[in-house]
Amino acid sequence: MQTSTLKRQAAVSDSIQKVRHIINNQGVSSAALGKVKKILLALAAQTELFSPADYPTPTVREYGKVYLLSDDEDGSFSLYLVSSHPVGPSPIHDHGTWAVIAGLAGEEENTIYKRLDDGQQAGKAHIEIDHTITLAQGDAIALMPDDIHHIVTTSEEPTRHFHLYGKGFIQQTERLEFNLQEGTTKAVSGAFVPVDESRRVQCS
Repeated sequence: MQTSTLKRQAAVSDSIQKVRHIINNQGVSSAALGKVKKILLALAAQTELFSPADYPTPTVREYGKVYLLSDDEDGSFSLYLVSSHPVGPSPIHDHGTWAVIAGLAGEEENTIYKRLDDGQQAGKAHIEIDHTITLAQGDAIALMPDDIHHIVTTSEEPTRHFHLYGKGFIQQTERLEFNLQEGTTKAVSGAFVPVDESRRVQCS
């Protein structure tokens, strides 16, 4: 096995073990996710292990590529490398689980929303823009399960970012998409996201 492959396996395994220890012992909180951000940023700094040669950017006919790097058997602690062309915005959404995103290359603007209602009326939500964050190489953002955002790729070249979730896309059955103008929500399963598992670094 090539040295770079072994280094990549070791780096991903060590990072996920550290993240798992934090979440399992401290639970999901802003403080805990702050620690997870540092771990994912350290992994993202090793750009030579996650080059376009190993994880190709999408072709001109593709919207994006989503590579699964590692996950547990139940889909928890799912780490993806996501590359997308300049496009957007995505639907306004949450993930129904915690998320940490760290930049490898390219720029992605995250618009964060705050919810103004109490969430008690099914299918309804009153939200407004809170702030925006641009993720580039060396940047990271942490999202709690009910945090709401949408993304836009703002760089000319495709983005390359790590996405780490408490639950993988298939297990994200409690996602919500929000219609800002109408004040409505709808449930959307994360299973719609096409995932390439052929370049998995670590099997569960």
